[in-house]
Amino acid sequence: MTAAGSDALTGQLRLLRMTGEFAKARDLIRAQPGFGSSGSLQRLLHEHEDFWWAPIVGKRVTLRRRGAQDVSFVRRCWSDADFMRRFNRLARPLPESDEALAGILARERAGLWSESKALHWTLEAKGEAIGFISATDYAPGHRRCEFLIGLLGRAASPVPVEATHLACDFLRDRAGVERLTAYFYAENQYASKVAAKFGFEPEGVLKGYIRDPDGGRSDLMVSGLLLAGVGTDAAQKRRKRLFT
Repeated sequence: MTAAGSDALTGQLRLLRMTGEFAKARDLIRAQPGFGSSGSLQRLLHEHEDFWWAPIVGKRVTLRRRGAQDVSFVRRCWSDADFMRRFNRLARPLPESDEALAGILARERAGLWSESKALHWTLEAKGEAIGFISATDYAPGHRRCEFLIGLLGRAASPVPVEATHLACDFLRDRAGVERLTAYFYAENQYASKVAAKFGFEPEGVLKGYIRDPDGGRSDLMVSGLLLAGVGTDAAQKRRKRLFT
């Protein structure tokens, strides 16, 4: 395929993802010359399977790919100083226009794992949005990424733990991730305790790692998880106790 043809295909596929026409996107990929012998086209086909965008449903919570319908909730979270201090102190300001923000979120949702190196879900419980889960900075050569969860308010511990289970199962079984790294601000003891319940192990403290907007510096606690251990007998027993 020529560079021009590749660019044209990329643009067509992006438009189809933006409109949720994933089956048409797969048909378009299969129709490309040399599809049967092209590893890159077959990988591209895999990245347009429905499961990348399907809700991940648990007993108490559902993970849904963040998108344009989340404009109001995103604004609510970004305007909550306490939430942002725990979730992401370095997040970029939102555009003033809801239309512009909806466009950003729509493009984010339409992104491919191999291109954006990130997946973002809105976490819902009892039909209401309560937070976000993100997998970012994916390094395909090492099959690792950063894991981030933020809840607006403090839910009962089974909720974030179950949400973490759902996300980790997806990342391991569908996205090919083998290791997660999570960073916590030093004062966010609640988040680190929830992570420990799931199996994240403390790996150290990065002293003064973040320069805050007010000019101060904040420590980051680092925890890691090898996803191969999530499917062990002990993990399965914990899952059964919590979620069934």
